[in-house]
Amino acid sequence: MGLSPELFGQLDAVGDWGLIATDPDLIVTGWNRWLERRTGRAASDAIGRALFDLFPDLVSRGLDKYFRQALAGQTAILSQRFHKFILALPPAPGANGAGRMYQSGRIVPLIAGAAVCGTLTVVEDVTERVLREAELLSRTRQQAALAFSARCALAGRDVADLCRESVRHLSETLGADLAEALELQPDGAWARVAGTGWPEPSGSELEAGDAPRALAVLSSGTALTIGESEREPHDGADPALRTHGVASGIIVRIPGRGPRPFGMLGAYTRAHRRFTPDEAQFVQALADIIGTATERKRLEAELHLRVGELAAGDRRKDEFLAMLAHELRNPLAPVRNAIQILRTTRAGDTAVVRLAELMGRQVGQMAHMVDDLLDVSRITRGKVELRKERVELADTIARAVETARPLIEARRHELSVSAPTEPIVLAADPMRLTQVFGNLLNNAAKYTEEGGRIFVSVTRDASEAVVRVRDTGIGLAPDVLTSVFDLFAQEHRGLDRAQGGLGIGLTLVKSLVELHGGSVRATSAGPGRGSEFVVRLPVPPAEEKGAGDAPGAGNAAPAPAARRRLLIVDDNVDSAESLAELLGLLGHEARTAHDGKSALIEAQKFRPEFVLLDIGLPLIDGYGVARRMRQLPELRATVLIAMTGYGQAEDRQKSREAGFDHHLVKPVELDVVCQILNSNSIASGRPN
Repeated sequence: MGLSPELFGQLDAVGDWGLIATDPDLIVTGWNRWLERRTGRAASDAIGRALFDLFPDLVSRGLDKYFRQALAGQTAILSQRFHKFILALPPAPGANGAGRMYQSGRIVPLIAGAAVCGTLTVVEDVTERVLREAELLSRTRQQAALAFSARCALAGRDVADLCRESVRHLSETLGADLAEALELQPDGAWARVAGTGWPEPSGSELEAGDAPRALAVLSSGTALTIGESEREPHDGADPALRTHGVASGIIVRIPGRGPRPFGMLGAYTRAHRRFTPDEAQFVQALADIIGTATERKRLEAELHLRVGELAAGDRRKDEFLAMLAHELRNPLAPVRNAIQILRTTRAGDTAVVRLAELMGRQVGQMAHMVDDLLDVSRITRGKVELRKERVELADTIARAVETARPLIEARRHELSVSAPTEPIVLAADPMRLTQVFGNLLNNAAKYTEEGGRIFVSVTRDASEAVVRVRDTGIGLAPDVLTSVFDLFAQEHRGLDRAQGGLGIGLTLVKSLVELHGGSVRATSAGPGRGSEFVVRLPVPPAEEKGAGDAPGAGNAAPAPAARRRLLIVDDNVDSAESLAELLGLLGHEARTAHDGKSALIEAQKFRPEFVLLDIGLPLIDGYGVARRMRQLPELRATVLIAMTGYGQAEDRQKSREAGFDHHLVKPVELDVVCQILNSNSIASGRPN
């Protein structure tokens, strides 16, 4: 059956919606009081009229099909395209429907028996919902704009690009007719970094008096709104806004460094409107992003400058350390040579031997500190490369013990070393591991009172080798344990601080152990109760050993030296003459020269088999002398040995390129020189 007037009235009484009923010909048969109030059209004026006469836009918008669907007996669910169709009928003067938005969600067929006798359209007021949706959409767009600007700022985009993006967001998100970003210049003028809607190009200069809006927001320190209603027009004193017909606007400050702002960001409309707190917050957030990016750019520029200064300082430091090492090693060389001469010529004089041993220990300690100083500089710059090979840990410990033995014996310590019978083989740099354990033993000897005890134990723990160096010395306070491996860190040593060294030995230990993939830690029961340093190093999986590849193979002691012709070239006369005297005592024929030019002359006359050549020479440096010697046919078979205070990797590379066969760092070890002289390596391919 159809919808009776009684039922229509009941629906009208219980619902807050509009109801439109039609017959099968779509003639209006019902128009409730809700519609009368909203549209100002009385029911008597609507009933009896064709629906499409009342709402002609339904056909033009293609919505008539939904009514035909309802007449076919199916409920029609309308899409958003049907929104506001009631507004196609202008409300009567004084009606409550002005500015409201309506929507019909469905059109229901009216059934009488088995036949469709009409339609019922339900209309609701969706103004608040649409406004909420619009507000949510606006907030979503604002958040997307802020996220985009933040990403651009983090990516390091230019500040001018960020300003252009911001004014675009203001135009698209707030519907601004004009938007701008002004930068405050040092002279007080303003430059429009970016703008939209303005006839003048971006970047144009504005005199301070031509932008009172900017001065106003800078003085207020907060967002400034203008002309929010027709009854509250904006201050007409701003000529730019007045000229361009601005009715409303919002202006915020772009923060800068300290109290001085970067500038201002503004959005304007030619129609009066009220900017919401959310919109004001959005504009300020864009300004804050610009300000943060500006500050970041400034900090990056300062950091870049600072990094450049630090890099230059680092280079100067490296050059200084290299020169320092050279200058320190040069005087050590003749002293060591003199000590060796005394040992050789006065072997029967116990007093001389004792004093020579004492001086030898001190020279060795000095050379050790110079090496440590350069090593820690190289390690902190990442310039140390390990030369790994198969190393038997016990051999490394033995070499470290020999390195530290002079100091241990001088302080009359009792040293105990224990190791497993099964050899532990590592993939390691033998020289660097010896340096690690030598430093730990030296450290134990320094800080253990005379007559104390030092224990070294080597064990295997699963896939790790564990080396413990324990002493009965002065111990470590709990607060020192956390910093004992820091560079230049030293516990207070009182009067014994003369034994303290430079505070870099343990830093080297930690760095070198970690380069090998291991770890080191220090423990102590407290002051006066000794210390223990535990080194853990990874043990690689066992591999088959081929003949002749055992660790240490090929390191047999050299045969007695044959008589050699030697030329020693050094501008340090004491160093050259003392080394020549020492090598002469060993049966070699040695001559000296003290500058590059005389070295070349002497070499062509003497035709030496070996030349021990300093690098830092007057007239012609050692590199130049080596290159010229390599060009002389009579000297091509001569073995050239660089003998210098410069021992870094780049120094060794330069000596190889100049034609040297070996590179020795002052003060040179006599055993190393003898090994080279005994190696029969003349013209054999420069082992270096």
